Formats: sequence, C-alpha cells, structure tokens
Amino acid sequence: MSLKQTIVEKIKHYILDNRLKVGDKIPTERKLAEAYNVSRSVIREALSYLENTGVTESVQGKGTLVKEQDITPLIDGFLFSFQVSQGDIKDLLMLRLTFELAAIDMIEQQQLSLDTIEASLVNDVGQFDSSQDQAFHQSILESVNSTLFKQMSAVVQAYFYRHSITTTIEENRLSIKEHHAIYQALSQKDYAKAKMLLTQHLMKGVKHND
Repeated sequence: MSLKQTIVEKIKHYILDNRLKVGDKIPTERKLAEAYNVSRSVIREALSYLENTGVTESVQGKGTLVKEQDITPLIDGFLFSFQVSQGDIKDLLMLRLTFELAAIDMIEQQQLSLDTIEASLVNDVGQFDSSQDQAFHQSILESVNSTLFKQMSAVVQAYFYRHSITTTIEENRLSIKEHHAIYQALSQKDYAKAKMLLTQHLMKGVKHND
C-alpha cells in the first residue's frame, strides 16, 4: 500500500477501535500527523479520500466528523461502470430479484405490515404507468427496516426505470393483475406463492430493458 492508503486504514481502525459514532469528531490534521509520524499533506490526502468515499465529512466550525452511512454513491458508481462495460442486464435483474425475494423473506420472518404494499396497488389501467410499477416494487423493499438494504436495493431498482418504458394497455392490465396477485399471496401468508409470482413477473420484464 502507498503511504496514503496506510494512513487511510489507520484512521479507519482509529474510528473502530474508539467506537466513534456518527457525528463524532476525529483528531485534527496536526494530531494525526504527530500520531502517525507523517506530514500533514499525507494526512490531508487521506482525509480527502475518506470524505470522498463517504466515511467522514468536513463541517465548518466542527472539523472532520464520522459520517452517516450512505453507500448510494458506491452502488451508483458500480452501475455506471456496469453500463460502460456493457454488462448483461439479466445479471442486474437477478440482483434486483434477489433483493425483492429477500424482502419477502423478511416480511415472513418478522410478520411486517403490508399497508405500504396495499397502498401502492392501482386498479384503474388508465392511471397505470412505469411510475406505478416502480412504486409497487419499492413498497416491497420499503417493508424491510434496514437502511443499508434500502439504499442498495433502491439504487439497483432505479436503474431499471432510468428511461421511460413504453407499454401497451394490455401489458399494463396484466401488470396490475400480477401486482394484486402478489399482494393477495402475501396477505394470505402464502409466501412461497408470492415469491413464485414475483419471479415470473420480473423475469418477463427484462425485454423492456434490453
């Protein structure tokens, strides 16, 4: 590792070893330079890296603080690289499906509320478009009370709605029917059926993203 990378790891270990929480202040550049016996310019580079990767943040008048976790930029960066390298959309679809199936597992294990999912259902085909489809799938993910899970799954799901999707009235009517069927299976606690219906529903949608 370069000297900067070594100091980055040392600062990370300092945060963990001292059990610093979100909003806690880390030592100043001068104190870190003295502690690790390096120049302040090296410390400055290391702190800049930590800030750019979302570990810390600089706050005027307060110094460098431990930042609340947010992996959204990292996942977003991965998806951009995925596009540049022309990755197979089916790989991302499987990742998206994995998240939503995991959410159903959590709904079953913790007997989570289905209110948000029910509220996302649409009955009128004239009101249905890709935003309503996204809202339904997001409601499944939102049922899981985990910040990290929500951040990762939301960015992956948003990838599939980055462009407007043109669908026919018949396709919309079928999507509405499938959404209701998935919700019905969940409300009846038939989680295996809900996962089967969700898998079928998502897998046929890949053609719109090719």
